[in-house]
Amino acid sequence: KQQGLPIWESIPSNESLGHAAHYLYLLTGEDPTDIHASALETYMILTMEHGLNASTFTARVITSTESDMVSALTGALGAMKGQLHGGAPSGVTEMLEAIGTADRAEGWLREQLENRRLLMGFGHRIYRTRDPRAEALKMRIAQMEESDHWLDLAQFVEDTTVRLLAEYKPGRKLYANVEFYAAAIMRAIGLPSELFTPTFSASRTVGWTSHMIEQAKDNVIYRPDAKYIGSFPTTEHVS
Repeated sequence: KQQGLPIWESIPSNESLGHAAHYLYLLTGEDPTDIHASALETYMILTMEHGLNASTFTARVITSTESDMVSALTGALGAMKGQLHGGAPSGVTEMLEAIGTADRAEGWLREQLENRRLLMGFGHRIYRTRDPRAEALKMRIAQMEESDHWLDLAQFVEDTTVRLLAEYKPGRKLYANVEFYAAAIMRAIGLPSELFTPTFSASRTVGWTSHMIEQAKDNVIYRPDAKYIGSFPTTEHVS
């Protein structure tokens, strides 16, 4: 269903548009601006593959049983939906909307840090330096000639947050991750929060299917071992 349209209406394809631009066009029926299409395209390229993350691993496990690709994709989508995986960017959007303008950023962020609240979109379980995907998105945004309030605000909030994290959490080396700029971009291009994870999934489908094909070509079923760490019955418990 396109945004704002009855479910029985559809929008004809526009083959003159690129993939990301066409994705936005099908949601609204209007040609997106160059800055929005370019930002989304960069995001989708950077997030289409990222190793054996939870959803990709799920897809490979299902494929290893010799199930079909649709089932493996469905399983990957189920894993992607979780708040610790593909559902993370919505929290960043809520943060940016709460801040609203650059002049409110430092005060709002300091209050969160002083109350030991989590700042969404910062830190990563794997990267202990700047998330290279976030850096690439930031560089792409900086190259754009047009200005966008939400993208400009995101860059200001990132700079302010990194400075304050170094002050409040010295030595932790906490930086923006890809979810931070993913949320900023999707908020800027007007996508509602319920489309954040589907948009991420539309990109990651490329990686999922590549892993499925690789798994199927040289397949061994996944069967991890488990080690029992509970107690064992003793002779006094035996009748």
